[in-house]
Amino acid sequence: MIELLVNGIRPEPHERPFWDGARDHRLLLQRCAACGQLQHYPRSVCRHCLSDALDFVESAGNGVVYSFTVIHRAPLQELRPFAPYTLALVDLDEGVRFTSDVLGDPADVRVGLPVAVDFLDVTDEVTLPVFRPVLDPPRRQP
Repeated sequence: MIELLVNGIRPEPHERPFWDGARDHRLLLQRCAACGQLQHYPRSVCRHCLSDALDFVESAGNGVVYSFTVIHRAPLQELRPFAPYTLALVDLDEGVRFTSDVLGDPADVRVGLPVAVDFLDVTDEVTLPVFRPVLDPPRRQP
């Protein structure tokens, strides 16, 4: 059912590396070559300095839940079988805030919960980054 929702995803050229990375089970963040800032969602220019010199770097995919809501009544018929589900703002260790689902029991989700990226293969072409709670997430050394 969720396949119906993602069939409409037609990435713009500046978004393509993100979606290709997700399909390969890699979480990619956009980085500005001019100022070095990371950003997500992918844009055609840097939101910090407006440079168009952008590339992508791989994220470790670790973070914490900043905020969340539990969807009990899905807004689309195709999502109703998945309710209740958790939509969260995740603060990645790299300093980027990411919006995604947190898998598992919604009752277990809380602000500050450590999470790690996982990937949901929806179709052969579309893979969605999602997050799973972790008890002791691996942290990259600075």
